[in-house]
Amino acid sequence: MGSIKKKIGVAASAIGLLAVAATFVSVVSANSSEKVEIRLAHNQSAGSEIADSIAKFSEFVAEDDSKNLDINIYASGVLGTEKEEIEMVQAGILDMAKVSSNTLGQFDDRYAIFAVPYLFVDQEHYYTAMEESQEVKDLFTATEDQGFIAIGYYANGSRNFYLKKDVCCDSPEVLKGLKIRSMPSSTSMDMIEKMGGSAVPMAGSETYTALQQGIVDGAENTELALTVDGHQDLVKSYTYTEHQYSPDIYIISTKMWNSLNADQQDYLVECLEKTNDNFKSLYNGMMEEAIEEAQSHGVNVYRDIDKSAFIEAVQPIHEEFCERGEGYKALYEDIQSYAE
Repeated sequence: MGSIKKKIGVAASAIGLLAVAATFVSVVSANSSEKVEIRLAHNQSAGSEIADSIAKFSEFVAEDDSKNLDINIYASGVLGTEKEEIEMVQAGILDMAKVSSNTLGQFDDRYAIFAVPYLFVDQEHYYTAMEESQEVKDLFTATEDQGFIAIGYYANGSRNFYLKKDVCCDSPEVLKGLKIRSMPSSTSMDMIEKMGGSAVPMAGSETYTALQQGIVDGAENTELALTVDGHQDLVKSYTYTEHQYSPDIYIISTKMWNSLNADQQDYLVECLEKTNDNFKSLYNGMMEEAIEEAQSHGVNVYRDIDKSAFIEAVQPIHEEFCERGEGYKALYEDIQSYAE
């Protein structure tokens, strides 16, 4: 019986995928004589600040009709999980997706570099390295033979710890014995363990219930997680540990990319850069508004902490990444070279 159910489930998934493909093909056929339609999917909630900032990409592309491009955006994960979106891009069924670097690590484990805690010393280092590192640029194109490449990044901010109890999280001793929600990434789980906590991997959408039911004692994320996901009603403290800057990545199918002329390719990259610059100009203000809202719900905020104990605790993760091979070490060292 279990085997039959599994076969039915696989068949249903295949039928669903074919239905999505048929819908997309019909849309493209209807518009092929006019603009090149590019379908972009992401998992941010429609109407949220982040979703609205991603929508700017479509607006920027539409500013120059001569490029003959049109961006249609599918928000809220309506086409599936990030992993499923990447697989659809690989297959050429979906043209683009904005996905986390952690999820991309399942397709090329060099993307795990962005989960290495304290890889970036601050926001300026993060922005500079992401935009200027040749090793990062090489990583972005390294998956071409897998059916996709990356053509831009989305500047998610720093991740910080927030707990159900009111305490400044400034050392591994504070996290000792606490269950902390982790991204389902081996590097992120290892980070939480080395920083003193017990990692509990789960999807971000499950965190609210886990906090509410006491499955976890805290989590780590940006300020928007407190307000957009409603966590400010369940936690008492938010500490700026700034342990990770984990970018989201814009990927495009090799099939779509190669169908565009050089002018269209350059224009897409340019519009993604404008989209990112627009978000960066708004980001710090958005985060401050979010933290003020969280404070109004009783969350105490701890800033300017001494991070040295955490930084020391996670150094083995840096060493382990570099020991994977020369390519990994070169990527790590190139990113570090922009710290100054």
